[in-house]
Amino acid sequence: TNIGLELLVVISAYDLGFISFKKTMEYLNKILTVVASLSKWNGHLYNWYNIKDLMPLKPRYISSVDSGNFIGYLYIVKSFIVENRFRGDYDHLLEIVTKLIAEADFTKLYSEKNKLLSIGFDLENNRLTDSYYDFLASEARQASLIGIAKKDLPVKHWNALSRTLTSLNGYKGLISWTGTAFEYLMPNINLSIYKGSLLDESSKFLIMSQMEYAKKLEVPWGISESAFNLKDLNNNYQYKAIGIPWLGLKRGLEDDLVISPYSTFLSLEYELEKGIKNLKWLEKLGMIGRYGFYEAIDYTPGRKKFKKRPAIVKTFMAHHQALSFLSVNNLFNANILKRRFSSNPEIEAVNILLEERMPIQMIITKEKKEKIVKNKLELNDVYIEKSVDTAEKEFNVL
Repeated sequence: TNIGLELLVVISAYDLGFISFKKTMEYLNKILTVVASLSKWNGHLYNWYNIKDLMPLKPRYISSVDSGNFIGYLYIVKSFIVENRFRGDYDHLLEIVTKLIAEADFTKLYSEKNKLLSIGFDLENNRLTDSYYDFLASEARQASLIGIAKKDLPVKHWNALSRTLTSLNGYKGLISWTGTAFEYLMPNINLSIYKGSLLDESSKFLIMSQMEYAKKLEVPWGISESAFNLKDLNNNYQYKAIGIPWLGLKRGLEDDLVISPYSTFLSLEYELEKGIKNLKWLEKLGMIGRYGFYEAIDYTPGRKKFKKRPAIVKTFMAHHQALSFLSVNNLFNANILKRRFSSNPEIEAVNILLEERMPIQMIITKEKKEKIVKNKLELNDVYIEKSVDTAEKEFNVL
């Protein structure tokens, strides 16, 4: 994912006028030449490489979501090269990108039995991981769409992704595993969003939920997976998924409250004015550093600093900085990354899957009576109520 984001950041730096076209092509050439030389498994990059000798690091692992992101971003690189071929001979670059896309075989990451993508392939044990991406509201939906576009995966796989819905304030949207902005909004960097579609309404629902949750706790909004105010023995900040309790099935989401600026950047496509206002609030809290916004601000009671002030997580993650930068490029240049992505014929052919409408009728199921307890998270004398067992929560199911 990070290699793919690096490629898109280079292109976006050109789009936004920070670097010349010559420098852009120089960077792309260097990155792609090295990537082409890396050892791969069925066309997929390994999760980690030693940057000195370029050998895969153990445990050797292939991540489905990261491969999907990487190949998806390569489609944008391909379009960028094609649209600029008149400016020079870049056939060798185009050949590298086309080859990388073609050779990534997603059939090797797919379970026919479950009709789902495994989280990945474990080379050390020579088997697929027995855990699967089964939600449509997931950062892995790009991998699913790419696999179908390449004809590696059947269309029935898309239909097998869970479309469980929940409701709030008269609106409804998809649930996810951890209720993070990342799951709903990250794929929207390059995937087309059709007004009124299930994914469009769910993205709006996610942002509304973010705002509602933050409003009750009187903090800025923007919750996703991020670093938080806890360090390991090597003085590195720890990292995990932090989400909205009523959107995620994962337990314990109410135990943490960490606000990440990149979550707001991902939301600008939908909430520009409120998003900018939110970023200004974060800036007033001291969230601006040498390279832009710091990673996050941690309001979790047990991790606050002296005088119960929220703790700023003073690190910069290239991954999240990149997503913020790409969001700005899409904002200023009329969704240029989405347009480049969809200009590929095989992507255009599967975009119809993204047009799926929000269902009008729903079957409401509830196996057990919901138990309500006071949330452990107490801020400004405000409590959020949360079910003891998220599996018992009332959901609206298709």
